[in-house]
Amino acid sequence: METSLKLIPVIISGGVGSRLWPLSREQHPKPFIRLADGKSILQHTWLRAAALANVTEIVTVTNRELFFKTQDDYAEIIDESTRVINNSYILEPFGRNTAAAIASAAIHIAEIHGNDAILMVMPADHMMSNQTAFAESVAKATQLAQQGKLVTFGITPNRPETAYGYIQTKGSEVLQFVEKPNLET
Repeated sequence: METSLKLIPVIISGGVGSRLWPLSREQHPKPFIRLADGKSILQHTWLRAAALANVTEIVTVTNRELFFKTQDDYAEIIDESTRVINNSYILEPFGRNTAAAIASAAIHIAEIHGNDAILMVMPADHMMSNQTAFAESVAKATQLAQQGKLVTFGITPNRPETAYGYIQTKGSEVLQFVEKPNLET
């Protein structure tokens, strides 16, 4: 594979806002919650993507009802230094699931860039405090993706948790993904 593949962050920003009610709700889901610094979780995600080396385009997958709210959120943080980034949107007519959102983005990006792009899928409701470590991890992941590998990120759990999925690994190889296992598992 070529080493000049474009890295295109894809922000997945959907959901029905039910998990953190009353902070989040249907017309104000989790990505739009403001943190202590005044920025939304979605804004932090966009800024994290925009800060990566050589990113010139960010695709956001959202629904029609949240499109203008998303644009307004981005407008608050985009300045002269970030105007070189092209924002494009994929609007879902109604929410399906993460896989459908990723597939839509992959098709959209393939139509525009062919095989010259690497998608980096970023849920809009994740937070990361160490941008340097994140950027280093993305650089390593990009090298693996250029070799034709599918790459995923995860953290090492410090306790059993049934609300999240688990990636079972052996070294850097993924053995399986266990979706929200019961406590015994």
